Amino acid sequence: MSLRRGIFASAALFNWVVGAGLTLAMPLFERLLRLEPVATSAKVYVDLFAVVVVAFGAAYLMLAIDFTQYRPFAALGAAAKLAVVATVSCHYLAGHIGWPLLALSSVDLIYALLFIALLGGRLGAGPRGGRR
Repeated sequence: MSLRRGIFASAALFNWVVGAGLTLAMPLFERLLRLEPVATSAKVYVDLFAVVVVAFGAAYLMLAIDFTQYRPFAALGAAAKLAVVATVSCHYLAGHIGWPLLALSSVDLIYALLFIALLGGRLGAGPRGGRR
């Protein structure tokens, strides 16, 4: 498996685990991330966010399969991941959340930077400079 495929396949898996966790194990996520319990009437927003997270995971799998065809998804994914990091950082700085969710969002930051590097051709070059 090439580096590029591995990055996007692992990003897909990360998103699917987060999306499934939000839907199926939110009380556990709340405990681990030290979040206030979500009100029953607001659970729909968590579930809708989980749907988007899982959908982005599918896009990352498509990128792992065929980067050239689905290349725009990488730019969209990088932008979305940076938006997640910015949103979580703002809530952390405002004192609404603690460090555990901020730490988890660092995974999104790492993936966003990897996606940007892949889009710019700075990762995935072979030993002779050719693209994989």
